[in-house]
Amino acid sequence: MMMSTENCSQARAPSIGMRALHVDDLPQMLALQASVYPPALLESAQVLASKIGAVPAGWTSLAATDGDTLCAYALGYPWRSELQPCWNRPLALQHDCDVLYLHDVAVSPAYAGRGLANELVSQLMRQGQQLGLSRAILIAVEGAQGYWSRLGFVAIPTGSTDPAFGGDAVLMQRELAPPGSMLLDTA
Repeated sequence: MMMSTENCSQARAPSIGMRALHVDDLPQMLALQASVYPPALLESAQVLASKIGAVPAGWTSLAATDGDTLCAYALGYPWRSELQPCWNRPLALQHDCDVLYLHDVAVSPAYAGRGLANELVSQLMRQGQQLGLSRAILIAVEGAQGYWSRLGFVAIPTGSTDPAFGGDAVLMQRELAPPGSMLLDTA
């Protein structure tokens, strides 16, 4: 699920730290999710835990924290492009992955406008590059297609999505930048 109220032009606040997302973060993740998504787009703790843990060794989804407060998170993982991502279903570890799937980026309204979503996405995309993935995909929901377009994602015309994502869901993709180049174009 991809939705953000992020202002792309502002830099990340220096007091915000970035670290790996852990299962211990679930209570705050659920609260943050409930503060930014409509009820139909909330995922269960079991599903979120599977999406944190069912990843290859060395992979991590990310948390932005202000002290002990989870102010944003980004769930992403290696995925197989021939599989359709499903909503609110536990994730099983995938093998022979060829794309990075950005599943969910959520920023607390209290921390919006600080560039957190961009920073989290950029870090996930770097991980994808390091694993040898050349492309990232996501499903834009709740009108977030414009946000993701500004980051270089384009709609996949033949792409279909799980109906649980909603009628306005759009499957999008972008190439991962080669090493040494800028990952996100936020112009």
